[in-house]
Amino acid sequence: MSILKQWQAKHQAKKEAKKQALRLKNARLRAQGKEPLKGWGKMVDTGIGGANQANPIDTKVFLGENQKRISEETKRKNQ
Repeated sequence: MSILKQWQAKHQAKKEAKKQALRLKNARLRAQGKEPLKGWGKMVDTGIGGANQANPIDTKVFLGENQKRISEETKRKNQ
């Protein structure tokens, strides 16, 4: 058997062992009444979709305006 085939077989066995460990962990969680694939919850729509790819200058202005709006709202609530 060539070195490449040996490596592939070893790599595949390692992946299968990892999958089996995850299956056992999920089975234990389900036995406790937890759903392991549930996730954290719903995502919140902040209204600034795509901010990571936007121009940094634009996002700084937007975030500054957003902070001003929030501070004005809290001032109104405190009065």
